[in-house]
Amino acid sequence: MIFIKKCTFLLLAVGFLAITTAVLVKVFQPYDLIFKWKLIMDEGGEIFNLWAQPPVDLYIKIYLFNVTNAADFLAGREQLKVEQVGPYVYKEIMTHENVVFNENDTMSSTPSHPLVWQQHLSEGRREDDPVVMLNIAMLAISHLTANHPFFVRMALKTLLVSTKSEPIVQTTAKEFMFGYPSALATLGNTFLPNWISFEKVGLIDRMYDFSTDFETFYTGKSNPAESGLYATYRGETTLPQWEDEHCSNIEHASDGTKFKSFLLPNETVKFFRKSMCRPIHLYRVGEKKTFGRLSGYSYVFEDNAFDNGVTNTANKCFCRKGYCQPVGLIDVTDCYYGFPISLSFPHFMGGDVGLKKNITGMNPDPAMHSSEFIIQPESGLPLSLSVKVQINMHFQNLNNYQAVSKFSHLTVPMLWFEIMMPKLPDFLDSRFNFYLNLLPWVNPLSFWSALLLGVGFLGCAITKATLQMSNYARKTTSISERKFARVNIIQNLSGVAPNQAPGACEMKLINDRLEDKHTMKPCDEIDSKFQDLRRLSKLALEIEPALSDSEETTENEKSSKTPNSKSNVLSV
Repeated sequence: MIFIKKCTFLLLAVGFLAITTAVLVKVFQPYDLIFKWKLIMDEGGEIFNLWAQPPVDLYIKIYLFNVTNAADFLAGREQLKVEQVGPYVYKEIMTHENVVFNENDTMSSTPSHPLVWQQHLSEGRREDDPVVMLNIAMLAISHLTANHPFFVRMALKTLLVSTKSEPIVQTTAKEFMFGYPSALATLGNTFLPNWISFEKVGLIDRMYDFSTDFETFYTGKSNPAESGLYATYRGETTLPQWEDEHCSNIEHASDGTKFKSFLLPNETVKFFRKSMCRPIHLYRVGEKKTFGRLSGYSYVFEDNAFDNGVTNTANKCFCRKGYCQPVGLIDVTDCYYGFPISLSFPHFMGGDVGLKKNITGMNPDPAMHSSEFIIQPESGLPLSLSVKVQINMHFQNLNNYQAVSKFSHLTVPMLWFEIMMPKLPDFLDSRFNFYLNLLPWVNPLSFWSALLLGVGFLGCAITKATLQMSNYARKTTSISERKFARVNIIQNLSGVAPNQAPGACEMKLINDRLEDKHTMKPCDEIDSKFQDLRRLSKLALEIEPALSDSEETTENEKSSKTPNSKSNVLSV
C-alpha cells in the first residue's frame, strides 16, 4: 500500500512538471529565442562568418552598347544607333574586411569586391572584343566646362586638338569597362587632382572603387532583426549628395548580404549599393516562391523609383541642384567624379518616351530587364538576387564645343549590368533548411508532447488514486459489516434485540479484541449487562464460522436454535 501511494505521488509530480514545461514553452517560445540568438553578429559566430565572407556565387553580367554609326551621327545625318553586346561575366568576391566591433552594438568594416573573369559564362564573348564607345573623358570634361568663361573653353579646345581626341573611339571591351590610357585623364589627374585621382577612365573600374569606403553595420544585439544592416556609410547615416532624408538616409538598408529579419507582408525593404548612389525601397509582390528547400517572397523596386518627383513628390529631392532630369533617370554625377552620369533601368524601361525615341536600338522588356530579390522573410536571407541597372551619360547644352555639339540634350546609354546570385549553394540550402524548416517544429512538438505527457500522467495518477480509494472503501465496508455481524451475534447471545447499532465504546471494545492490540479497559458508560458481553465475545468469535455456513437456513431454524444455545450458554 505504501509503494502504491508513492507511485501515485510520483505520477502527479511528473504530470504537473510536464504541464508546467508546456506552459513555459508556449510563453517563451524556445525556437524563437534560439533563432534570435543565432542572428546576432559575434566575432567568430556562424552568421558573422557568413556575412564577412559570403560563400555564394555572386556574378556581374555586363552588356555594352556598341555604337554602329559613329561617322553618320557625328556628321548629323542619322541619330545615334547602338547595339547591345555581351554578356561579359565576372564573379564578384564580396567580403567585409578589417572588422572592428564597437561598444554601441555596431561593427565597422571596409568593403572589398574584386572581380574575376568568367569566360565559360560569357557566351563566347571575350574581354578583347573590339567595341565602339563614347570617349568618356573628352565628353565629361566638355560637359563640365561648357558654361565656363571663353578663355577656359579656348584652352580646352586647343587641348582637344593637340591630343587628337575624338568623341567616339574604338577600344576593347575590357578597356572600356576597366579603363584605358587617356591623355585627357592624365592631364586631369596632373593638373586637377581634386577632380580625378586616376589616370584611366573605366565605368566598371570606377563603380567598383571601394578604396576610400568604410561602413558600419548593426550587430543585432539590441534588435536581432537589424543584424547586418547599415548603421552608417562613411561615418554618416545620410549621403551628402542628397538633401532630404527620403533620398539620403541609408540607415537600416541592406548591402544585399542580409536583409531585415522578421519581415511583415506589407513591410518595405531598403537596399543600398555604392554604384546606385542612393537607397532604394523594395516591396513584396506575388506569392511565395521556392528555391531549393527554402521559400521566400519576391521584392521589386518601388514604383516610380526614377520619376524625379513627377509622380511621387517625395522623389523631388533626387533633382540635383534644382535640375530634374527626364522621368526614368537619376542624376549620380556626384558619385562618378563629376562625370555627367545618370542611372536608369535597362533600355530606358519605364522612362520618358523621348529617351528611347532619340536613340535607335532600345528594346525594353520587363521580363528581361526587371530586378527581383527573393528574400526569406523570417531570416532576411536572400535566396536569389537580380539587380539590373543601366549607366548613361546625360548631356545638356554642348554647342560651345563644335566637336561634341551633336550630343547636346542627349542621353546616351553606355552599358547595363546585372548583379546576380542565382541560388544559394547546396550546403547553405541544407543548413538553413534545418534552421528555418525543421527546427521550428521544436515549439509545437515540445508544447504538445509536454502537455499530452502531463495530462497522461495526471490522468493515470487520478485513476490510481480513485481505485485506491474505492478498494479502501470496499475493505472498510467489509470489515464494518463483519464487525456489525459479530455485534449482532453477541447481542443475540445476550438477549439484546438484533440489528441495534452498537455504541462507540462497544465498537472500541470489539476492535481491541479482534486486533489484539489493546487489552480491554472498563468503560465508565458500560452497564453491568454489557460487562457480560466481554465474557461472551470469545464464544461468539468461535461460532462465527458456523454462522457463515448456515446463512442459507431459514429464519425459523435460527429461532429454534437460539433458545437452546442460550440455555446451554446459561447452563455453562
